Amino acid sequence: MRRRNVLIIGSLAALGLVIALGGIFFWVNTLPHDVHWTLTSLRVNGQTYKLVPNDPVTLTFHETSQTITGSSGCNTYQATYRQHNSQIHFQDWGQTLEGCLGPVGEQEYLYMQALEQTETLVVSANTMTLTGAGGKDILRFASSQP
Repeated sequence: MRRRNVLIIGSLAALGLVIALGGIFFWVNTLPHDVHWTLTSLRVNGQTYKLVPNDPVTLTFHETSQTITGSSGCNTYQATYRQHNSQIHFQDWGQTLEGCLGPVGEQEYLYMQALEQTETLVVSANTMTLTGAGGKDILRFASSQP
């Protein structure tokens, strides 16, 4: 009886591990296409910056054109991207050229700097995290879509 319980518990633990790893693999390898993401956390060179209220920073992936579009809080931007598993690289940048001063201008500068240096992307539920070299630059986004 005890041996049977150990086998059942072991089998359930193995099944749980497979499900958990499968979920991680799914989220890492799935780009959040056509989902509107809003920046919730901005960290550059180990320092976390407070976001400017009422000037949301947004990001949307477009699968068919392999592009991103969004707002940096002041200007709109677009770029193309290449992705392999959790690795992602943005290139061919375009941006409107409004002159942004004060906190909005600083936020835009820091955000664009971090976005251009992004190396990995991980999506988990309604959260997307973009990380730069050595985990130094982290952009965290939330989506209202499930």
